[in-house]
Amino acid sequence: MGAAIFLVERSKRPIIKNYFRSPPWCKDDHAEFFNEEEETLQCVVIKGLRDLHFTDTLCDVTIVTEGRRFLCHRVVLASVSPYFRAMFTSCMVESQQGEVSLLDVSTSIIETILHFIYTGEAAITLDNVEDLFTVSSRLQITAMQEQCSRFLIKVLNHENCFWTYRLAFTHNHSRLLEMAMKYISWHITSLSDHEDLLNLEQGEIIKILSSDQLMVSSELSVYHVALSWWKANSSGDSPLPVELRRVIRLQLMLSHEREEIEKGGSWEECDLQELPQFRLRQGMFENWIVCMNLSPEDCDKEDFFMDAYDPASNKWNMLKPLKYVSHTQCVAVGNYLYVTGGRLLDCSISKTFQVYDSVTNDWTELPSMMSPRVMHGFLSYKDKLYVVGGLTGQLNEDDDVFLDSMECFDLSKHHWSELSKLPCLLCNFASAQLKGKLYIIGGENEDGHRAKGLLIYDIASDIWSLIPSKIKVSHGGAVAMDNKVFGIGQCSDKSGDGGTGYYSDQSGDEIGGVSYQSGGLAITPYSYKCFVLDEKGLLCEDLEVPPLPQKIKYAAVTQWGHRIYVFGIGDWQEHFWEVYYWTPGNSAWTQCIQEFLPPSNRRWSNFSCAAIQVPLSKLSHLIPSRSSFSLTSA
Repeated sequence: MGAAIFLVERSKRPIIKNYFRSPPWCKDDHAEFFNEEEETLQCVVIKGLRDLHFTDTLCDVTIVTEGRRFLCHRVVLASVSPYFRAMFTSCMVESQQGEVSLLDVSTSIIETILHFIYTGEAAITLDNVEDLFTVSSRLQITAMQEQCSRFLIKVLNHENCFWTYRLAFTHNHSRLLEMAMKYISWHITSLSDHEDLLNLEQGEIIKILSSDQLMVSSELSVYHVALSWWKANSSGDSPLPVELRRVIRLQLMLSHEREEIEKGGSWEECDLQELPQFRLRQGMFENWIVCMNLSPEDCDKEDFFMDAYDPASNKWNMLKPLKYVSHTQCVAVGNYLYVTGGRLLDCSISKTFQVYDSVTNDWTELPSMMSPRVMHGFLSYKDKLYVVGGLTGQLNEDDDVFLDSMECFDLSKHHWSELSKLPCLLCNFASAQLKGKLYIIGGENEDGHRAKGLLIYDIASDIWSLIPSKIKVSHGGAVAMDNKVFGIGQCSDKSGDGGTGYYSDQSGDEIGGVSYQSGGLAITPYSYKCFVLDEKGLLCEDLEVPPLPQKIKYAAVTQWGHRIYVFGIGDWQEHFWEVYYWTPGNSAWTQCIQEFLPPSNRRWSNFSCAAIQVPLSKLSHLIPSRSSFSLTSA
């Protein structure tokens, strides 16, 4: 029995409806609707368990603490805890007598855990979170432990980060350990003299200082942290132990930094063969925005340089050349820039897949996509990349074919696989990833019209959902931030030949203002307008993005820090570059003060952009096997 999930708008609130094919004994083969607004079986079960718990009805086991006896139900405890399941299904005395003795656990902690099991509610505080985490770990009540973990992550600070780290390490909780390590790594410099850091065991400090995530711009800072810990945990002026020396990455030190540690007298000669593999720390990168894609008529060479904008210095730079391909899509993951598809010099559509590594400053060709693509979507989530829709075929419009297919590339296995097809053929849409879901907004379909509404793909279930909406746009960008999806610089349908118009909802609110001219070359209508969608794909009426200062052609959008940047051509005749950024909460966009065109003085159109990590310039010459091409412009 197949099933598909659709979200429909009703009273500005989504209702999820599951469509199931009617069973064979039904006369009519129509879809039946099950409305989640009605009380579900899950709600009924939880309510029933709550009543049984509070009235001590049908109880068949007792949990005994030092101060109280709690009547419970074996089946309930066993359903949430492998610990209790094994106890009640074995020949243990607890199974025979119907009593579980937990005299070493406080009554209040057991009460809180049982309340959570029967109701799904838990009162977690700084005073009880450690005991709740520890006991739920012991009893293998994963859901309770996850609630404690989320609480601890929210309250992480300088005073509790090391305590949280050790708690997660002791109970082997990977998520909490990861977040505690991330907090410590981000603040390692300010935590270097913290008493809790100095009290760490040698194995713990080695694990922290071995992390690639340390936010330090100089390896000398890591050495100073190691030295502080050693002085607090040793007697005399003995040199650092070899185990600590091995986590200091001498390859990342400048000559004057090496001289400093040698003069300190706490360093002995270390066999360079024992040094860790060359890797930069997280703080040794800065973020640039790479802008892809040349127009075919602007290219007279086989190779071309890609321009990269540094928002911190407000300057343009150039990356190493790439074999010419236009209208590609790109995604950045750390210091890697992945590029898919596009049009080649012979006007054919490419299925090539390439990656740029900013550390080695070089390009590598990866396994090609299953289908050639252009004007497609390209998104990343965790360790996978997703290619969606687009066009395939030749430059001649008669030969171009719309696609509804989707491919996934596994970064760990270096392998492409096919996923569920889109519900329709689509290209030129905006796309974003938010919480494990891909948002495909607007676009153009095979009959030449702009698609209305949006699609949401759930990665975990491999299911597409169609979200009806008044949005009818294309040729724009989208970015996910603050649990929202922001649509920027979209263009909407024009109302006829010549003049101006806009697509509006029933209230007349403009969704995409348009401007175009008739006669001669057709000019796509571009909009000042932007919009915001929530996780369910519904327009956020109470949250507005200010309109762009001017209409931007082929807006390329990306996130840098907590800003949304938009790049594009402001004047279609002069092809002036426009670069603006907006920070949520601000009332207007800010224009970047810079040259209107990148240093290469190229005319770009229909391009994409992504924020990529690049090594700090002061460290570039230290990187072994690095391409000699300079990242900075002349």
